[in-house]
Amino acid sequence: MFMTQDCSEEPLGRPFSGDRFWNRVELSIDDLWFYVVANHSHHEETKRRYYLLTDVKELAELVRETSDFFWIECVMLVTPPRINGTESWQMYRLKELIAVADSADIISLDYICVLDNGLSCATCDLSTLNAKSLRHVLFSEEQHAIPSDAVHE
Repeated sequence: MFMTQDCSEEPLGRPFSGDRFWNRVELSIDDLWFYVVANHSHHEETKRRYYLLTDVKELAELVRETSDFFWIECVMLVTPPRINGTESWQMYRLKELIAVADSADIISLDYICVLDNGLSCATCDLSTLNAKSLRHVLFSEEQHAIPSDAVHE
């Protein structure tokens, strides 16, 4: 989860809006997070928005919000060293995010992240994934993303 501190808040925006702005955020856990590039059209103008998400549910909600006026361009998965096997954080383009569960325990979900170049990672031991019979695609770049070079009307 990201944290903010009052001292880093910037007094920007419209005086009567609920928007608040910070010049920094802190990551409070050493876990996966998502960097999402989205576009929205407003008065015949397209603008980009960037989202930093630490919760899969928030990414799934953003996917559900897509419309003719708001769409996802790409999702990047940011991984800590303990997950990516290197000495530093790494960012990968997310191709698919799949929720997996055992049919006997559909409350406990794990996730498979399919990345560029055929790489993948999971929130559980990969050897246990074959035993999990229920799978649901929460995000698919092919299905849910519109690349920046595509014309969106």
